[in-house]
Amino acid sequence: MALIALENAGQTGIVQDIQPWQLPINAWSDGNNVRMEHGSVFKCKGYSSVMETCPIAPYHVVYLKDASGNKYWIACGLTAVHVYTVSTTTWADITRSAGVYAATAAEGWTSTVIGGVVILNNFVDAPQFWAITAATGLPSASTVLADLTNWTSTDRCKSMRAFRSFLIALNIEDKSSGVLKQSRVVKWSTEAAIQTVPASWNENDATVDAGEYELADTKGAILDGLPLRDTFMIYKDDAVYSMTYVGTPFIFSFRQLSPSVGILSKNCVAEFDGGHFLFGNGDIYLNDGQRITSLLPHKMRDHVFALIDGDHIEKSFVVADYGRTEMLACFVSTSAGPDKECDRALIWNWVNNTFSIRDIPNLAHIGYGSVKNELAYTTWAAAASLSPSPTWTTAIGAWAVSWEDVENVLLFADPVSTKLFRDGSGNQEGTTNMVSYIERTGLTFTAQNQPDQSTVKRIKAIWPKMTIASSDTVNFYIGTQMSTEEAITWSSPITFNPDSQSKVSCRASGKLYGIKIESTGDTSWRLDGLEFELDDAGRRGSRSY
Repeated sequence: MALIALENAGQTGIVQDIQPWQLPINAWSDGNNVRMEHGSVFKCKGYSSVMETCPIAPYHVVYLKDASGNKYWIACGLTAVHVYTVSTTTWADITRSAGVYAATAAEGWTSTVIGGVVILNNFVDAPQFWAITAATGLPSASTVLADLTNWTSTDRCKSMRAFRSFLIALNIEDKSSGVLKQSRVVKWSTEAAIQTVPASWNENDATVDAGEYELADTKGAILDGLPLRDTFMIYKDDAVYSMTYVGTPFIFSFRQLSPSVGILSKNCVAEFDGGHFLFGNGDIYLNDGQRITSLLPHKMRDHVFALIDGDHIEKSFVVADYGRTEMLACFVSTSAGPDKECDRALIWNWVNNTFSIRDIPNLAHIGYGSVKNELAYTTWAAAASLSPSPTWTTAIGAWAVSWEDVENVLLFADPVSTKLFRDGSGNQEGTTNMVSYIERTGLTFTAQNQPDQSTVKRIKAIWPKMTIASSDTVNFYIGTQMSTEEAITWSSPITFNPDSQSKVSCRASGKLYGIKIESTGDTSWRLDGLEFELDDAGRRGSRSY
């Protein structure tokens, strides 16, 4: 008898671009709704509706914490924009007085903040700003949006971002010409004073530092940009440039960083730890400001990009979950429903350098900030009055702390259900139990897990190092193969409860093995490792359960 240990179950993550029998023993060949952290595999937390019913179908959300600590969420729809004040839990319509918007689901919105002023842009309407109230020096839910002051009224831009005290407009369309598009043009404003918008965008006025520049080295269009330390990175669909402040007379200098790497769409860049995470055209990249490198070679590249619906790549986006040190690259999958919003996300933990996959609910965007803890309560009776009423397994927050704000939360914008969801709440996808699983095939239990076509091994038991909330159970499946060319045969589910069981009893024989752990209940779980109890059954043998 031998015990073969699978330690540090979450150290390597899911790897699907390499044959499973070529992987280290603690790598996984498939999985869904799981994440890796601290060497363990965790079921993804669920999400629940917050902020009551959103007054509009939300296609973009942006969080703002003003100079006095007041917290707001701005939700952008196709025709209207509303703001939610966290302290009062109330919504207000801040759509511009000049009329409703004409945003499209395909283009959506981008957002940025300069000197405390929120800027919103949708490539159809003039850029919008949420003005600071002069008397208080703060924004107000009673103030509506307005067309950006001093911006050429007939110009539109793909994206607008803040850098230093400048606003940067990317990919310009001149509506006055009817058809003229300047997709490779970058425009920048004069520097803006705190709590104000720039006074000029006139590149022909020598008395101001506004200007424009065409990135004509490649034919691709500019899609987005984002600050990276002391530079501003510009991303086309076929190239990457750095934009560095040099002062008068040129104001900015430009340098091509890559002539071939591009991003899928706007909002496909996110900053973390002094680098940029890029959802690229055919790959996932890291930009450290000096070079761009692939994060997916020999891991998940082929698998993930085969899942993406190429007809809806413009809806892809990324978001950083700084609390969990994770990036989510969200996309519309080939199995998405008729609404065609993002339904899957690739998860990258940038501390552990591991990848996994999860489901998301028809999302157009994800924000990151603070929400009111609508499941914080002082008594269980008070909690029971909430809708939906929490259970012991879904309850979050601290007792005796009523209406506590929860920081560092991902906020899901679902325009299909017209709801906003708080991620990391409970173990359900809305009101449905989340199904999660982790799977490994091609286990040979040999040195370096090399294929062994001669020896039949017999598994007698599996000893999981696993914890499950609420005394719930998971199902184990044992798979066997007699060769790498043979399809794997799976056993019936074997129920396991770590509170009352120490091992999974089984009898299976084969030359290669698979193991699948699946959870379908309203519960959470953590897997640290496995030990396999097995015998050498010799060079011949038959499969049995």
